[in-house]
Amino acid sequence: DREDANDLLKACVADAKIDTKATRFPKADVLGNIFSLAVNTQKSIPEILAEQYDYFSQLAPQVEKLAQSYAQRKRSTNVMDFDDLLVLWLKLIREQADVREQFQRKFQFVLVDEYQDTNKIQGDLVDLLAERHQNLMVVGDDSQSIYSWRGANFQNIIDFPKRYPRATVYKIETNYRSTPEILTVANEAIKANLKQFPKTLAPQRRGDSKPAMVACHDARLQAAF
Repeated sequence: DREDANDLLKACVADAKIDTKATRFPKADVLGNIFSLAVNTQKSIPEILAEQYDYFSQLAPQVEKLAQSYAQRKRSTNVMDFDDLLVLWLKLIREQADVREQFQRKFQFVLVDEYQDTNKIQGDLVDLLAERHQNLMVVGDDSQSIYSWRGANFQNIIDFPKRYPRATVYKIETNYRSTPEILTVANEAIKANLKQFPKTLAPQRRGDSKPAMVACHDARLQAAF
């Protein structure tokens, strides 16, 4: 789990004899996030630091060495973190034809929910599993991708019809939850997206008061409102 991963990372930092007090150095949980982003976005650690942790950019060589040390320590203790479960599974079914065929035969139909929040590794895994039968259904909303900070890539859903030219796209535009006034705001916000499946949300509920923007400074105030 995350706590065990942090303990391993702290041990790696200690082994490297890095004085974290003398140098503004990322803590174990931050290192874990950096390593995870590099894996899930398939980018280098210097790229991740430059894009999201620029205040640690000058430490890129040390952070890269720690990533190698962390990987070696996981192997020596025979453990995997969540990212390994994805990366090594993908490596296994890519490189071992018999294992790949076993999984492809077992899963004749594949359904993926919240597909807009899958990352590149997960998208590749799904494509490999569905490769034999081509019976793949994905459900998602390209306008609701919220996990890019964790490596999700909404291009997976945008490019789906390109990767599967015989696919049929079903748009669910009827909305049963929100009022017409809220959906008017939503439609206006969505139409500005440069890459999207164009759609117009239509309400089933009757009109109500206009939506308001309310600034809540913390979860307690939000709950009270």
